[in-house]
Amino acid sequence: MTGPRPSRLAVLAQRLAVGNGRLLESPSRWFDVPTLGALVVRIAVPLGGSVFYGLILGRAPQFIYVLPVAWLAAVWWLSDSSATPPPLPEAPSGDVYAGEVLRVDRVERGPEGVTCTVHVVREEVNGP
Repeated sequence: MTGPRPSRLAVLAQRLAVGNGRLLESPSRWFDVPTLGALVVRIAVPLGGSVFYGLILGRAPQFIYVLPVAWLAAVWWLSDSSATPPPLPEAPSGDVYAGEVLRVDRVERGPEGVTCTVHVVREEVNGP
C-alpha cells in the first residue's frame, strides 16, 4: 500500500525547490569555457543586462516587481525542462550480438548506465 498522496502545495513547493537548485547550480558552469573570448562574453552579457536593468529602475521603479516574476518563471521552466530520462532497455542477454553468434559469459553496465560491456566466452582454436 502506498502512502498518502502529497498535496498540490507540496508538489508546487518541491518543483520550485528543484528549479531553484538547478538555477543556482548552473552559474558554476558558466566559467568552464575553452577560450578567453567566450569567458569575456559570459561575464559581459549578464553584467550589461544588470546595468541596463538598473538604469530602467532609475526611471521606473515599479519594474522592481519584474525581477521576482522573472526568477519564478526561470525556476518553473528549469524544474520542468530537466526531467529524468526514461529507463534504459535491458542489457543483451542472448547469444547473438552484432550479427555474430557468440556465447555470452556476462554483461556489465557502466557506472552511469550509458555503456554496456559484453564479455564473451573465449574459445581456443588449435590450428587452421
